[in-house]
Amino acid sequence: MGIERQATITVGVDGSPESMVAATWAAQEAARRRMTLELLLSINEPLENHSGYVFPAPVIEAVRSANRERLADVAAVVRREHPDLQVRTSLDFVDPRRALVTRSRHTSMTVVGTRGHGRLPEVLVGSVALYVAAHAHSPVAVVPPAADLTAAGPGGPVVVAVDGRPDSISAIGFAFDEAAVHHTELVAVLVFDELAYRGFAKGGSQIGHLEDDEERAVLARELAGWAEKYPDVPVRQLVLRGQPAQTLLHYAAGSPAAQRPRLLVVGSRGRGGMAGLLLGSTSQRLVTQATVPVIVVRPEPG
Repeated sequence: MGIERQATITVGVDGSPESMVAATWAAQEAARRRMTLELLLSINEPLENHSGYVFPAPVIEAVRSANRERLADVAAVVRREHPDLQVRTSLDFVDPRRALVTRSRHTSMTVVGTRGHGRLPEVLVGSVALYVAAHAHSPVAVVPPAADLTAAGPGGPVVVAVDGRPDSISAIGFAFDEAAVHHTELVAVLVFDELAYRGFAKGGSQIGHLEDDEERAVLARELAGWAEKYPDVPVRQLVLRGQPAQTLLHYAAGSPAAQRPRLLVVGSRGRGGMAGLLLGSTSQRLVTQATVPVIVVRPEPG
């Protein structure tokens, strides 16, 4: 039996510029889908410090009041930009990772921002974003601070990574739905990693079209039936050569401005108990390094 989801998009906010970018993207998505937007601010309440000193009630209430005001400020900005959008606010006093994952059981999408990039992007992207992308029950959109959300921003296709594995089916379906909502093209990309698959590289790792019937057959098989379900979504199939994450990042960044992807959709693909393993190496690298929003889709439980 599937999980019953509300027509709600939940976005984690904390008043930072990065979370405001995420809130802006989430509001735009909720408006397109005619869904409710939930702004969730959650902090670990400082009941005591490391030495065991218990903070007095007025201090705790001051912290709560400050965060209520911060949440109200974010809501005011969103409502000003989207006066017809139904917006609700939620303030929790638990670990924000736990709050967002709990909410994700019944929300249609969970949205988080990132802290940017650097030499250690998996750390700098923020533990909240990586944890939620790895553990959430709903699709998770990770919105980088560099995302251009203006009307003049990327108007290109939705790009979905396809690899022939069963857990990519959910990602493909979600990507078709996103393309339909955005009235744009869907580009289904299969990245063939010859170095990993055959033990050696033929022709290097540059991006290029492969004239290999086997890889194209995988794409055709994975996309079978979706065109009939979404007849108004134009579909382009692309087979590229290289390491999957690097090639997808290169493709997204190197596309002409008019064709630059508006977002990337990937499956979670990971296994294990650690966040990195649950998320999968390709998804994790895209989440931490892409300059466009990345949506991670986990298979629905059977």
